[in-house]
Amino acid sequence: MNNPLPVDRFNVADAARRTWPHLIESMLEAICLIEPEGLRIVAANGPAGRLLGVPPADLVGRDMHELSATPEDECFWREVAGGAGASIVSESFVARPGGVAVPVTRRVSRIEPAPGAALYVLALLDRSAEVEAGRSADVTKAELQATLESISDGVLVTDLAGHISNFNRRFARLWDLPDEMMLLRADDEVFDWMRLQVAEPRDYMVRLAEIDADVRFEATDRFALRSGRWIERTTAPQSSRGRPIGRVFSYREASPAG
Repeated sequence: MNNPLPVDRFNVADAARRTWPHLIESMLEAICLIEPEGLRIVAANGPAGRLLGVPPADLVGRDMHELSATPEDECFWREVAGGAGASIVSESFVARPGGVAVPVTRRVSRIEPAPGAALYVLALLDRSAEVEAGRSADVTKAELQATLESISDGVLVTDLAGHISNFNRRFARLWDLPDEMMLLRADDEVFDWMRLQVAEPRDYMVRLAEIDADVRFEATDRFALRSGRWIERTTAPQSSRGRPIGRVFSYREASPAG
């Protein structure tokens, strides 16, 4: 039997470098091929160019330190060069022209098209929309909290499972909630505390069971606390686009029931 011809690993690697640019151009992700020596880009596809704000051809020859936007990237690329696993995933930023930092999810994998001839495959996903949505959600939460604090009644908001979604400081004062309960928002502890403050806990719990049984329950009740004060509670469903998503309880001090 004839022995197979030896493989010229340099020719194989060179062929791979010529072939891979066509392959990565068919991918939806932003992809760069990187040489381990110097961490220089040898190929980049169209999505990579759009993400980094330059034509893909302009990325070829640049090293990854030029595109880094945080000091932590030095450590990251040292991990990659040290062979820390076949694939490393992290969240970071890349730099666009003008100093614009773009949040990304980054994955680096090592391939070896020929023995001793390795390449790194860098895949990048733009997280700008996700980060902006998170910022918008934070703004919405802050606006909601400000609205709750502007209400003179004590307000407690729960989801359909009965977990606390939000409350204002007036609610905490009416029920004399300890500061640590306010910070932790531990549902069971808060509800146990409220039950212990009520003069007739059995009647109070029976009424809560009636409320829990109907997601569209609406009612106004009065009950006495052990301190001698009376509380008026208004219960209403919380809806979004016509569908119930929780309950809103409003509390205020009241005169004894007649």
